[in-house]
Amino acid sequence: MNDAEKTIDPKLTRLIHTAEAPGILYGSCLDPTTGNFYGGGADGHVYRMTTRPVETLAEKATAEKLWRHHENYVSSLAWLDGIVVSGSYDHKLVWTRPDGEGKIREINAHDGWVRKVVVIPGRNQLASIGDDMCFKLWDAVTGQAIHNCQGHASKTPEGFANSIYSLAASNSGKLIASADRTGVVMVWDIDTGKQIAKFRAETFYTYDAEKRARSIGGIRSLAFSPDGTRLALGGIGQVSNVDGFVGPCRVEVWDWQAEQRTFVGTDKHAAILNHIQYLPDSDLLVGAGGGDGGPLIAFWDLKAEVPLAKAKPKSHIQHFAYDDATQQLLAVGHAGLQVWAFTPAPTKESTAAKKG
Repeated sequence: MNDAEKTIDPKLTRLIHTAEAPGILYGSCLDPTTGNFYGGGADGHVYRMTTRPVETLAEKATAEKLWRHHENYVSSLAWLDGIVVSGSYDHKLVWTRPDGEGKIREINAHDGWVRKVVVIPGRNQLASIGDDMCFKLWDAVTGQAIHNCQGHASKTPEGFANSIYSLAASNSGKLIASADRTGVVMVWDIDTGKQIAKFRAETFYTYDAEKRARSIGGIRSLAFSPDGTRLALGGIGQVSNVDGFVGPCRVEVWDWQAEQRTFVGTDKHAAILNHIQYLPDSDLLVGAGGGDGGPLIAFWDLKAEVPLAKAKPKSHIQHFAYDDATQQLLAVGHAGLQVWAFTPAPTKESTAAKKG
């Protein structure tokens, strides 16, 4: 596939397939070889949707229920060379082979909810964050701990409980970033486990001392740019109604070495961006989530504050993966899994010709 064929047009974004699953799916991962897409969530189970070949996808189906190895919500999934690694609110990480061989390994990873687990590119290593306010690095083969890094404050400036919400690794496999409720971002050297940068994006944090005395908001998603020099942050801007969690969706891009913000993207849509990602080989940044304004997928080209394009899913999105082989966005959230394409909708003539 050449560069021209890999270029997508976000203005053509359309939903082509859904697979129902009970409750809310919070985490997802993609097998890039087969296109099998996995989601895990509120009922503790992991589900699977087959996304290839694209021509066989029905408009609506039911996701395949696979296994349950956790005692609580599955919060995050990661794909590691034929193995699904799951993190959960039960404090555990579990390694599972989806081909029927079952659970390989289970460890008590954090003294608190596991919020996120990611694979470090090019290494047999995993990273996780939990409500013990630690970032941990693991040997993905043995499950042994490599680094246990602390730096995020356990309390907000007003004395409320803090949380690390987001985690991302650079494509080089040398850096990892974590971000918390108060808008504090830390960048870590994976080899040494040392913190090498720290800054605060204050706009993502709201404290309402009058109505409810609550600390809310936070950076919910992170993504390194393809070259690793910039860090994108996603979440919600200043919240105007803490009861309804009402505020504008927001992304920021930072030069993390200089600790300077270089871009702001926002929209009047009241939503929180639960996941953001750079599309491959581009500066196109996509964010997805939901809120009082309804569900949302938005694209920024980093040239204008307003989105280049937006799409409205049927339900809120919690996490997604981009399948480079099919150029499709695969998402999980409320009520199941979704497949999004960047191609024109079929006409009556093309549909009739295909049936003929």
